[in-house]
Amino acid sequence: MWTVFRAEVKRYFLIQWSNPGDSISWFLYSILVFIAALVILNGISGGGYGQEEQLLVMVGWLTWVVASDCMSELPYSISEEAQVGTLEQVCLAPIPLASILTVRSLAYFLGVGAKGILAAVLLAFFVAPLFAGPTLIVLFLISLIGAYGLGFLFAGIALVFKRTQAMVGLVFSLMIFLTGSLVSLESLGWIYQVLKYSLPLTWGISLMRSILNNQASLSSLFRHGEVIGVLVHSILYFTVGFGFFGWGYRRARSKGSLAQY
Repeated sequence: MWTVFRAEVKRYFLIQWSNPGDSISWFLYSILVFIAALVILNGISGGGYGQEEQLLVMVGWLTWVVASDCMSELPYSISEEAQVGTLEQVCLAPIPLASILTVRSLAYFLGVGAKGILAAVLLAFFVAPLFAGPTLIVLFLISLIGAYGLGFLFAGIALVFKRTQAMVGLVFSLMIFLTGSLVSLESLGWIYQVLKYSLPLTWGISLMRSILNNQASLSSLFRHGEVIGVLVHSILYFTVGFGFFGWGYRRARSKGSLAQY
């Protein structure tokens, strides 16, 4: 498995090295959308968007960008293998398909995570110092477990239907707003509670905002049960998504559609 992981890491960086435009486009997209969001939110608030509010938007937005990339990589890998006609061969490998996807997604996360940290450092230099970095990273990693659950769920759908790019793009576009990555959702009351428990990242981003906004510490969130709650939520989400992926794999095999696109 370690050999496969090293091969996937090497594969990712070779692709990035041969296509530097992808990384440049990623940084431009992340930074320009962040600036556009600040301009719009500052206009709505009548010019009252200070450094603290800008920092909240920055953390929420970068959390979403990195996590959505990691989520979308799972169904994209299935669709890509099916399109080039190698999905059946991958499924016949001695390593289970779920293990291959897990290793591939972890290798992908190393690259995207590094870009996310670099983007955070660059933006924080112009916005405000980010003192709670280690605590935010812990919450992000916990939330990412649930995000991977959603990614595996869509990967299971991709195994059955093959073409899922349009659906995945639509759902992830809506989740920009439903996770509270740009604007806090706590004021929505019961609607926020529904989104908090039904989607990955919403709860985690809310806790990140609490740490920045209320100077809350990770230990205080532990005492209030918030960190345990989001951890259990993420594990449950991952379990459901991984189970759905297993169902999709069995259904695709029973239909003999692994070699079809």
